[in-house]
Amino acid sequence: MAKGLFYLVLAMGIGLTFDLLPGQEPYYKGKTIRIIAGFPSGGGVDVEARVLARYLPRYIPGNPNIIVQNMPGAGGLVAANWFEQFAKPDGLTLHYTSTTSINQQVLEAEGVKHDLQHWEVVGSVRRATSVALSRKEKLGRLTGPGEPLKIGVRSGDESWNAIFLWGAELLKWNVTWVVGYPGGGEIHLAFERGETDIFGTATLPVLRKLVAAGFHPFVQQGSLTPSGSFQRRSEFRDVPTFEDILKERRPTAIVWQAYTSWAGADSAGRPLYAAPKTTPDVLRVLRQAFVRTKEDPEFKADLSKVAGEDADVLLAQEAEPILRQLLTVSPEVRDFANGLMKKYLKR
Repeated sequence: MAKGLFYLVLAMGIGLTFDLLPGQEPYYKGKTIRIIAGFPSGGGVDVEARVLARYLPRYIPGNPNIIVQNMPGAGGLVAANWFEQFAKPDGLTLHYTSTTSINQQVLEAEGVKHDLQHWEVVGSVRRATSVALSRKEKLGRLTGPGEPLKIGVRSGDESWNAIFLWGAELLKWNVTWVVGYPGGGEIHLAFERGETDIFGTATLPVLRKLVAAGFHPFVQQGSLTPSGSFQRRSEFRDVPTFEDILKERRPTAIVWQAYTSWAGADSAGRPLYAAPKTTPDVLRVLRQAFVRTKEDPEFKADLSKVAGEDADVLLAQEAEPILRQLLTVSPEVRDFANGLMKKYLKR
């Protein structure tokens, strides 16, 4: 009896037990969970993290408060490195990341000090993919003479930017990059002000607003299918994917593998992670809450408003195999992608 009581007290002390005895309070009762978002407020990562923060507490025993803490910098790299180093395995600090973090690790970007393969997936939001817009009167310069069209990016390793790196390389598109914006909100504002000429986003309200203001969607990323091709999103069926534009000029082997691994990173969605070595009982509770959140009709409606009508949710067991595949690429594929970064983004 004494030994059993000892192990129960030990488990409670380190937050492991969720099989509650009568009168025992849930681990999360009275606690606050932080979701770290590595981008400024107003962008896609931020608004989706806030939707998750509104609904997850409904389904976590103890109904903790969940707040979103923005930690922008270096295209999410600052937050990812911080999470790797400082997040405790207690389920009180989570990380909602973009596919940029996947690309940064795959490409072995300078400054990467995290390994997503060791993080614990709670679930993932797989949003509709990005659509790029410009003014119709400027698009002639994309394939013709004149000043290069400016593209605003954080660091250039955003998934949708593969369209323009490969477009410059394979189709000789007349583009240049303005690097260093802190997040999607700032890139959006720069585009509306005319400081840049091309803007890519997956956020449906932003896309609809820009189309209503006269901006023209002319190419989209598309969702990677099991066959290795890209499918157009439902709201923009008339807008070609980059693959559609290439047609018979689509390359094979390493060149196309590099493109699909980069532009197709969104197929894993934007994962919500717990820290490495998070205790199994804590992780189980978070994953179960994610399962129930996925089925909440109000959550589905709110998510579609910010992430697109094609957005869906992947459970941990669905997202993990995709992430393992994306995070494992050959040196040749990595070298080709990094070569484009060096050539066009001076990285």
